[in-house]
Amino acid sequence: MNGPLFLLLALLAPAPAAAPSVAVKGGDVEYRAADGTVRRITREGGCEAAALSPDGRTIAFIHVDAPGDQGTTSLWVADAATGAARRLLAPKADDRPERDLQRVHRPFFSLDGGYVYVEAEAWATSEAIHQVSVATGKERFVVDGWLYGVLRSGPWRGYLVVGQHRYWSAPDYGSYNPVSVIRPDGKVMLRVPGSDKDDGDPSLRRWLESKGWTLS
Repeated sequence: MNGPLFLLLALLAPAPAAAPSVAVKGGDVEYRAADGTVRRITREGGCEAAALSPDGRTIAFIHVDAPGDQGTTSLWVADAATGAARRLLAPKADDRPERDLQRVHRPFFSLDGGYVYVEAEAWATSEAIHQVSVATGKERFVVDGWLYGVLRSGPWRGYLVVGQHRYWSAPDYGSYNPVSVIRPDGKVMLRVPGSDKDDGDPSLRRWLESKGWTLS
């Protein structure tokens, strides 16, 4: 095919559809479909974070029920096609830090879209990661730490990448924040090389780039 004709066909070809996405704007959740259509999912404000399932069909978002340091938040899910929303996880107080669900943040979907992972405020030095079933709302504590995301590729695809606060034993003492690959049942599979020396972020970035792996 000659150059001018090839260029003409390329210009006439339809642009590839963008991937659907979600965003929080002015406290409300907006869904942008692949064709560019925007649908407002919430209209009363108070939302602070949102995530879209890998298949683009379900939205998870955090709603601030009562603002402030002692306020509460809840986890909601919505159908991306219809906008119908329901509360998936209500705030729940508990004296045990790993069971306290008064304030949850930062939703992430599992790769099959069947679960949402959230961070809950727990210990003074660490969050607690919980897994919530989209179908039933059943929740369970996974591990202490903060969630960088879910691996989308590689041999640990679907596993969690988690930063954790840890303490050196004698004679070093002091604390550090390594990053680990953790199975959804809480089992540690791998510590990211070097993350015990630089508090995680730089080592994690280099490690992912060297492997060619991505996070959700």
